[in-house]
Amino acid sequence: MMLTYSTTPITVHSWLLGTANKKFFSLQAALEYAGEQANELSTIEVLIPAGNRRYVIIWGEQLAALIRRVCASH
Repeated sequence: MMLTYSTTPITVHSWLLGTANKKFFSLQAALEYAGEQANELSTIEVLIPAGNRRYVIIWGEQLAALIRRVCASH
């Protein structure tokens, strides 16, 4: 089941200079946005709050697989 709403924002972080980070309140929206940035996927990571200033970080092949899964469901 996909996290559809979070009370703490999920961040799509880009390591490219001049590219702003974006915050979302659903994992699906964050993954859809990351998918729109497919040409920069190697510089993107998704940070999901896990409490106590800790994050689950999704990047690389795992991020690409999740994006494919979300896009395939539309």
